[in-house]
Amino acid sequence: MDSSRNLNPYDRSVRSLNDADNYEFSGESEYSRDKSDPYQMVDYMIDRGINFRGRGPKGFVLSDEQIREEVCEFLTRDPLVDASQIDVDVRAGSVFLTGQVDSRRTKRLAELSVEDLPGVSEVVNQLRISTGTKNAE
Repeated sequence: MDSSRNLNPYDRSVRSLNDADNYEFSGESEYSRDKSDPYQMVDYMIDRGINFRGRGPKGFVLSDEQIREEVCEFLTRDPLVDASQIDVDVRAGSVFLTGQVDSRRTKRLAELSVEDLPGVSEVVNQLRISTGTKNAE
Protein backbone atom coordinates (compact mmCIF):
# COMPACT_ATOMS: atom_id res chain seq x y z
CA MET A 1 0.00 0.00 0.00
CA ASP A 2 1.21 3.49 -0.85
CA SER A 3 2.30 5.14 2.42
CA SER A 4 1.50 8.60 1.06
CA ARG A 5 -2.19 7.71 0.96
CA ASN A 6 -3.81 8.66 4.23
CA LEU A 7 -7.31 7.21 4.51
CA ASN A 8 -8.44 9.42 7.39
CA PRO A 9 -10.84 11.97 5.81
CA TYR A 10 -10.44 14.30 8.81
CA ASP A 11 -6.67 14.51 8.62
CA ARG A 12 -5.96 17.77 6.81
CA SER A 13 -2.21 17.30 6.79
CA VAL A 14 -2.28 15.56 3.40
CA ARG A 15 -4.01 16.19 0.13
CA SER A 16 -7.29 14.44 -0.52
CA LEU A 17 -6.99 11.08 -2.24
CA ASN A 18 -10.26 11.12 -4.05
CA ASP A 19 -10.07 13.02 -7.35
CA ALA A 20 -13.82 13.60 -7.19
CA ASP A 21 -13.50 15.17 -3.75
CA ASN A 22 -13.92 18.92 -4.02
CA TYR A 23 -11.69 19.79 -1.06
CA GLU A 24 -7.95 20.20 -1.26
CA PHE A 25 -6.17 19.81 2.08
CA SER A 26 -3.00 21.81 2.35
CA GLY A 27 -1.47 21.15 5.74
CA GLU A 28 -3.40 24.00 7.36
CA SER A 29 -6.99 24.13 8.47
CA GLU A 30 -7.89 26.18 5.38
CA TYR A 31 -9.32 24.43 2.35
CA SER A 32 -10.50 25.55 -1.02
CA ARG A 33 -13.76 24.68 -2.68
CA ASP A 34 -14.80 24.17 -6.26
CA LYS A 35 -16.33 27.59 -6.80
CA SER A 36 -18.03 26.48 -10.01
CA ASP A 37 -20.37 24.34 -7.87
CA PRO A 38 -23.16 26.69 -6.67
CA TYR A 39 -23.69 24.76 -3.42
CA GLN A 40 -20.03 24.97 -2.51
CA MET A 41 -19.97 28.63 -3.49
CA VAL A 42 -22.77 29.29 -0.98
CA ASP A 43 -20.72 27.54 1.73
CA TYR A 44 -17.68 29.61 0.71
CA MET A 45 -19.66 32.86 0.98
CA ILE A 46 -21.22 31.92 4.33
CA ASP A 47 -17.79 31.05 5.76
CA ARG A 48 -16.59 34.54 4.83
CA GLY A 49 -19.67 36.41 6.05
CA ILE A 50 -20.85 37.38 2.56
CA ASN A 51 -24.64 37.59 2.48
CA PHE A 52 -26.90 39.22 -0.10
CA ARG A 53 -30.19 38.13 1.47
CA GLY A 54 -32.74 40.92 1.29
CA ARG A 55 -31.13 42.65 -1.67
CA GLY A 56 -33.67 42.33 -4.44
CA PRO A 57 -33.59 43.50 -8.03
CA LYS A 58 -33.08 47.18 -8.74
CA GLY A 59 -36.25 49.17 -8.17
CA PHE A 60 -38.05 46.31 -6.38
CA VAL A 61 -40.08 47.54 -3.41
CA LEU A 62 -42.36 45.49 -1.20
CA SER A 63 -45.81 46.94 -0.60
CA ASP A 64 -46.87 47.78 2.95
CA GLU A 65 -49.33 44.88 2.86
CA GLN A 66 -46.57 42.44 1.82
CA ILE A 67 -44.35 43.73 4.64
CA ARG A 68 -47.23 43.41 7.13
CA GLU A 69 -47.87 39.80 6.07
CA GLU A 70 -44.19 38.98 6.45
CA VAL A 71 -43.99 40.63 9.89
CA CYS A 72 -47.12 38.82 11.11
CA GLU A 73 -45.87 35.46 9.84
CA PHE A 74 -42.46 36.01 11.42
CA LEU A 75 -43.94 36.99 14.79
CA THR A 76 -46.25 33.98 14.64
CA ARG A 77 -43.31 31.61 14.05
CA ASP A 78 -41.08 33.18 16.73
CA PRO A 79 -41.01 30.71 19.66
CA LEU A 80 -39.99 33.42 22.14
CA VAL A 81 -42.76 35.94 21.39
CA ASP A 82 -46.44 35.50 22.23
CA ALA A 83 -47.85 37.74 19.51
CA SER A 84 -51.51 37.05 20.28
CA GLN A 85 -52.02 40.59 21.66
CA ILE A 86 -49.79 42.43 19.15
CA ASP A 87 -51.24 44.59 16.37
CA VAL A 88 -49.09 45.30 13.31
CA ASP A 89 -49.50 48.32 11.06
CA VAL A 90 -47.15 49.29 8.22
CA ARG A 91 -46.91 52.73 6.64
CA ALA A 92 -44.27 53.50 4.00
CA GLY A 93 -42.06 50.68 5.26
CA SER A 94 -42.31 51.73 8.91
CA VAL A 95 -43.66 48.95 11.12
CA PHE A 96 -45.80 50.01 14.09
CA LEU A 97 -46.18 47.43 16.86
CA THR A 98 -49.02 48.13 19.31
CA GLY A 99 -50.81 46.07 21.92
CA GLN A 100 -49.62 44.26 25.02
CA VAL A 101 -46.91 41.78 25.88
CA ASP A 102 -45.99 40.07 29.14
CA SER A 103 -42.49 41.53 29.71
CA ARG A 104 -39.87 44.04 28.62
CA ARG A 105 -37.90 41.14 27.22
CA THR A 106 -40.81 40.12 24.97
CA LYS A 107 -41.31 43.74 23.92
CA ARG A 108 -37.67 44.00 22.84
CA LEU A 109 -37.66 40.55 21.20
CA ALA A 110 -40.70 41.46 19.10
CA GLU A 111 -38.88 44.53 17.80
CA LEU A 112 -35.62 42.69 17.17
CA SER A 113 -37.47 39.88 15.39
CA VAL A 114 -38.82 42.10 12.64
CA GLU A 115 -36.33 44.95 12.23
CA ASP A 116 -34.18 43.13 9.65
CA LEU A 117 -37.01 41.76 7.52
CA PRO A 118 -37.01 42.82 3.85
CA GLY A 119 -38.79 46.13 3.26
CA VAL A 120 -38.74 47.24 6.91
CA SER A 121 -37.18 50.70 7.17
CA GLU A 122 -37.87 51.21 10.89
CA VAL A 123 -39.80 49.67 13.77
CA VAL A 124 -41.88 51.91 16.04
CA ASN A 125 -42.37 49.82 19.16
CA GLN A 126 -45.45 51.05 21.02
CA LEU A 127 -46.04 47.78 22.85
CA ARG A 128 -47.15 48.04 26.47
CA ILE A 129 -46.21 45.63 29.20
CA SER A 130 -49.19 43.98 30.85
CA THR A 131 -49.58 44.94 34.49
CA GLY A 132 -49.82 42.36 37.22
CA THR A 133 -47.41 39.85 35.69
CA LYS A 134 -44.30 38.49 37.36
CA ASN A 135 -42.28 38.81 34.16
CA ALA A 136 -42.56 42.58 33.74
CA GLU A 137 -38.86 43.19 34.29
